[in-house]
Amino acid sequence: MYALEYISVMGLGLLVGRKFGFKPPSIAFTAVVIAVIFAASAESARTIADNAGYLLALSILYALIVSAASALPFIFASRKGGAAAAPIPKISAMAASALVAGVAVGYFVQAPYGSAIEPILFALLFLAGADIGRLRGLRLEPRLVAVPLASLASSLSAGLIIYFWLGVSPAVAVGMGWYSFTGPFLLSASGNAALGALGFLANFFREQLTFLLTPLISGLVPPESALAIGGATTMDNTLPLYRSVYGSEAVVPAVVNGVLLTFLVPLLVPLVYQLFP
Repeated sequence: MYALEYISVMGLGLLVGRKFGFKPPSIAFTAVVIAVIFAASAESARTIADNAGYLLALSILYALIVSAASALPFIFASRKGGAAAAPIPKISAMAASALVAGVAVGYFVQAPYGSAIEPILFALLFLAGADIGRLRGLRLEPRLVAVPLASLASSLSAGLIIYFWLGVSPAVAVGMGWYSFTGPFLLSASGNAALGALGFLANFFREQLTFLLTPLISGLVPPESALAIGGATTMDNTLPLYRSVYGSEAVVPAVVNGVLLTFLVPLLVPLVYQLFP
């Protein structure tokens, strides 16, 4: 049910973006992301505060395992390296700040923060769909589609291993770096504050690992491996990084990778959660 609703809202945004060429203002996107992270973290404040060390350690470990699994299928492909790095975008710092602020406020001020999560998620998905809809000329060629599908399958496989090891739903893994959707959805759907926090933090750290690892491994692994680590973020937050490290020829594969995963995440996260709660 969740998946159908989310895809419908995202599809509506895509139609609006396609028909009217509507590009969501960056300030609107930022505001929605901050709002949903703040609401989810405020709702989970006591759980996050009381288990901060455990959640941080588990999230970092989870992000490392899933990132490595995503990159693995492409390790033996042809290699082409780079050296430069790109700055971490402001949205990452804002997301971290919204998390801290939400925990601080939610810990001391009791309010029904959770009731705001789903409406804000709908707004987030609509804007994401509109942003994709305005893009023109993207072709889902087989060689470009192979990267997101293989990295998604590898992430799910790693998530299943963690599920049978630690009991954490593999829905966290198929968030593919989209922390502002995955964490709030898992909190809203499960009512489990720890799972919601893990869904946010593990995918947030996956994005940060992309910024850290890509320049370091660019001379050792093919671009497809680095692209797989970035997941859904490669169409926006981490796109300047790939452009800087691998050159302009990396832009189209990065955008296609991110666009396809951005569409699949709202479908797969709810489905995987229903199968493996």
